[in-house]
Amino acid sequence: MKSVLNNPYRILGLLVGATAAEQRKQITRLHRFIEAEQNPGEDFSFPLIGALDRTIDSINESASKLNLDADRLTAALFWFYQGSDIFDEPVFDALKNADLEVVKNIWEKKTLNEEMSLKNASAFFNLGTLYLSGIADGTKSDSYLIRTAIEFKLQFIENGYHRKLMMLSTDENFKMSKENLQLIFLDNVFVEIESAKRITTKQYIEIIKNIEFSAKSTYFKSFVSKPIEVIESKIAEAKTKKKNDISKSISIAQNLNNELDELWIQIKSILDVSDIKYSSLSDRYADFLLQCGIDYFRHYMDSDSMNELAASKASELFTKAEHYAIGNIVKERILDSRNSLKKLKDKEITQALELLKSIKEIYESNKIKITDQALSMPLGYNQTINWTKVDEMIEKSLDWNKVVELVLETIPMKNMEKIKNFHNDNTLYEFKTLMNFLWGKLNFSQKNKIKYICYWKTENTISKIETTADSMPLWVKWTLGILVVLFIIYLIWGVEGLGNVFAFAVIIGFIALIQKR
Repeated sequence: MKSVLNNPYRILGLLVGATAAEQRKQITRLHRFIEAEQNPGEDFSFPLIGALDRTIDSINESASKLNLDADRLTAALFWFYQGSDIFDEPVFDALKNADLEVVKNIWEKKTLNEEMSLKNASAFFNLGTLYLSGIADGTKSDSYLIRTAIEFKLQFIENGYHRKLMMLSTDENFKMSKENLQLIFLDNVFVEIESAKRITTKQYIEIIKNIEFSAKSTYFKSFVSKPIEVIESKIAEAKTKKKNDISKSISIAQNLNNELDELWIQIKSILDVSDIKYSSLSDRYADFLLQCGIDYFRHYMDSDSMNELAASKASELFTKAEHYAIGNIVKERILDSRNSLKKLKDKEITQALELLKSIKEIYESNKIKITDQALSMPLGYNQTINWTKVDEMIEKSLDWNKVVELVLETIPMKNMEKIKNFHNDNTLYEFKTLMNFLWGKLNFSQKNKIKYICYWKTENTISKIETTADSMPLWVKWTLGILVVLFIIYLIWGVEGLGNVFAFAVIIGFIALIQKR
């Protein structure tokens, strides 16, 4: 960590607790060696933990960072101090010689097998500093080093041993609570972790959650407030961008999601879903993602080339919104939007079905009313209902020419390609069934106007069989009927039977000729 590697105490080559006189003497010494372009020799900068490029400017800057008590204490949190001649002095000598074996034999053994006490507290603190620098024997992972270092430092402060550190690094009148010191330490650590990426934010939060210390609750409240503020600010910024260019709604939402992903991890790892802060923010974010999807699809819904793609992208964003939605209101809005999107995406067949269903429903309703009226009419003696007339009234209860015009307007030829390629077989079956119903009510001329809609019917079916049947004159139908009857009589009674009905057939034929004219 830079807080260790670039620590003002390290650059000056001093331990925490060096007196003002020792500091001035060391600064003068370093200036003299640097100006002479010579190596200043051994001090407490410990080259083992990382390269160190001293300059006159860096020395002067480091000295200025140790002018104020608060700054000196912060720097002290990330450096070494000698709290025990037995535990610390031999290790410092070993570190100067890059000998980590002594570190293992003294600091690591003391911290591994013993509880923290006044006697060995500096071993815990100093080993924590060493671990933060990233130095170990190569067998320990970064997550272990950072976890152990944070635990050692927080325990050191929690148990009150920070008073010795404060006495060494600040004026005797300077005061700071252990809670504030813990917060300062953790704030600096997290900045380093975010920058260096030695561990993930999620790992860091898990480390802190597993350590008990006085400032824990305060820290988490402060820790979570920052990402909440950033998320709220980013959402407001994204809303402005979307308002300025609706066509970029999807990319704006996707970019925002990428930006906020790590922040959401921080919040979710600290706050429970039931926490009002979390649920409120999460619902607002879900609602924004949902609206981006809605606006994007509406923008492109009338574009034949973009409709399918826009629907797909909007649907993906709806799924992302579902991930963040907590409240029922937002969840219901997402569900309604999905249903609306499906209808808009498949508007061609949806509109067609709605029209065809309404035609059939009106026809069936008229049929019931007319039939009921016929059945309720009083009849005289030996009178019966003229069902042929009733059926005729039912068929004429709709103006089929106007129905055809409405079909042409609602289901134009350009829509048929999408309807034919619709993927839901059940929906297509319903469409064909309704169309067949309508087909059975139309005459040839009416059918011919909308024959493109019945794409599944063959040309023969439409143009030959139906054309022949519908265009056949009435007198021809009568004549054919008579011939069929005569043929049946001939098969049953022979020539005699045929002769008996001949006169009747002539009369019928005569009537048919008159009707023809």
